[in-house]
Amino acid sequence: MKINVIAFQIIALLISSTSFAQTQKVNYIDKVILQTETSSFSTSKDTVNYQKKNYVFFQYEKENEVCDVKVFPSSKYKIKDLSLVESADFKLLDSVVNYNNQYYTFKVQFQNLSTTGFLRFRLNIDIDSSSVIQDIPLLPVTNTTVKLDTKGEDLTIGEEKVYELISNHPENIRLIPDWQSTKDADYRITENNDQLYIHLVANTTGTKQISINLQTYKPSFAKGILSCDLPPLNPSFTIKKAGLTFLQPDKSDFMMDDKLKNEGVEIQIDNSRLLQLNNTYLVEGKETAGSPLIAEIFTKEKLSNNKVLCILRAFNYHRKSEGYLYIKDNDNAKFISNFNIIPKVSIEHIKVMRNGKDWKEESTIYAGETFNLRIEGQSMDKSRFRFNELQNISSDSVVRNENAVEFKLKVPLDISKKTIEIYNYAENTGKALTLKEYQRPHPFDYIKINYGDGSKTLSEINGPELYDKTIKDVVVSFQTSKIDSINNLYGKQYLTLEIKVLGKKDEIIDDQTIEDIAVCPNEKSPRYPFYDRSDCKNSDISINSKITNSTYSLKDWSKIKLTFKNPTDKYPLGAQEKSVEIVLQKHHDFDIDVSFPTGLLIKRMDTPGLGNFGGVSMAVIGQYSFYKKDKIKSLEPYKIGAGFLAVNAFDFSNDKSTRDLGAVVLGTLNPMNTDRKLTFSIYVGGGYLISAKTLFWLIGPGFTVQF
Repeated sequence: MKINVIAFQIIALLISSTSFAQTQKVNYIDKVILQTETSSFSTSKDTVNYQKKNYVFFQYEKENEVCDVKVFPSSKYKIKDLSLVESADFKLLDSVVNYNNQYYTFKVQFQNLSTTGFLRFRLNIDIDSSSVIQDIPLLPVTNTTVKLDTKGEDLTIGEEKVYELISNHPENIRLIPDWQSTKDADYRITENNDQLYIHLVANTTGTKQISINLQTYKPSFAKGILSCDLPPLNPSFTIKKAGLTFLQPDKSDFMMDDKLKNEGVEIQIDNSRLLQLNNTYLVEGKETAGSPLIAEIFTKEKLSNNKVLCILRAFNYHRKSEGYLYIKDNDNAKFISNFNIIPKVSIEHIKVMRNGKDWKEESTIYAGETFNLRIEGQSMDKSRFRFNELQNISSDSVVRNENAVEFKLKVPLDISKKTIEIYNYAENTGKALTLKEYQRPHPFDYIKINYGDGSKTLSEINGPELYDKTIKDVVVSFQTSKIDSINNLYGKQYLTLEIKVLGKKDEIIDDQTIEDIAVCPNEKSPRYPFYDRSDCKNSDISINSKITNSTYSLKDWSKIKLTFKNPTDKYPLGAQEKSVEIVLQKHHDFDIDVSFPTGLLIKRMDTPGLGNFGGVSMAVIGQYSFYKKDKIKSLEPYKIGAGFLAVNAFDFSNDKSTRDLGAVVLGTLNPMNTDRKLTFSIYVGGGYLISAKTLFWLIGPGFTVQF
């Protein structure tokens, strides 16, 4: 029969180890390989069925195990790209990389593997024009050992003894905060400062072997069997009878409040022939007379179950771990007992830890986020906290002791409440978490600027914008659909817009500032119904409506400088700033130059030869200058114009035959530095001599005076 059972388990394991994707409607992934420091695991050979679901399992040794992952996409589908959705369960150490179109690879570091539930890789796969999500469920397994060193100590009936549990994975052992009863003793498992302890209270005498059953969060995997059960601990003790009769109460914990202190509560304790009815007994922490008073017990009546009904009033705190309580009559110890008188559950500190951050004392949460919550105070191990509208995704509290309790919570995207009260059972603790909308500075890709050349995205504008037409207006608009998405919320965007209008010589013509611009995400945002839109200004902003000098009246080479800023009071960290310059460009300029060509080579058409060199001439030319295409106020080195040339105007010899007045078309080649009033140039051109009545051409140097 035993052989048949083993055969059945092997067959079940083989069935569960078939294709990992049988639970998927469409399988876009052929294989996933996980490489730890010591071993390699894959979906093709390391898949098991656990709790009616297929998982790829992997062996871990450390709580924050580092794992290298390779994902082989299916060749049946045209997969364009693949990415990993972020999770609080792990950190992405290396980005997802397409390795030569063979597979995708990345490296992760898991967080708190033993207590993390629903672990998986969620892959976002781009296929054609759409995307799909495929999950790779993961099952961490580890071999957990636990030992108990009792140091050969004996137990006494009713006395609580605490021993340390030694384990290679203490994080993986489930705590047992409530007492578990066996035939010979009661026990429970607690944690303090990352160390496990077992509490034992014996209830029979003699040499006894106490069986202690422990379970783990994550299973072990051996011989094809997954199991969360650890081998039982079976320590042996010699249990002695106490010197005083131990009276066991029916309750082990009492919360200190006004009712317990003044009116008292009913309890049942063990009957004893020495226990007198209608008598008040003092309960003290030491056997000696005059020790601190803890409580008093008034005996009312005997019950049919061999118990005595009593009234307990408490005046001081006590924990069972501090030792026995002595029940006294006239300062003489008659019995012993033990129970907890602990403070009422009260919250002193609320701390939040987000992924990759440290604990921070605050109570602010945000829609859609997953966070760890730590509540510190008194009697935390006796609490049962509830958080309306929040999803508790921690299978067990990471920490639960008398001073602190931790939870892992998820805030729904569509949460409507702004205040989430914290309840202990059905009682409102008076403490709450406050929901705050995200207020993160979004990149400026949702801002558009249109000055006549079509709408341009602010974040994509680099350098000045040159425009060679009349700027009728500059309009700033907002694409509010880009601000929020399901996986990335930014919240309302606050801006300050500074407007400066500068003249040709960079003199300030106009200077205006628009403050308190609030841009709200549109209805595509998951949080749209919950935003306060009373201050939203999503409409377009016309610059002409804000300045005194209209943009269409600006002269050439004027500038409109727009500076967008996130106010630092709204965004203490990460405020952004960007400026855009719109320059009113011109391609050419017209001016009248007076120049003095000197030593021109003049060729007259009515005379043979190459011509003669003249003296100092004077030219008055109306010339066109040309600006470089993509530079501001930067001229080309050449000019073209027409005018009059007084040939040899400054020849003071008696030979006046060389003098003449000509109408010319003249090209001038100037040096690059054109800011000087006096420049030296080279002239090329031709024209008609009025007195000689002949055509001519010329070339030569000279200097120009510009007005």
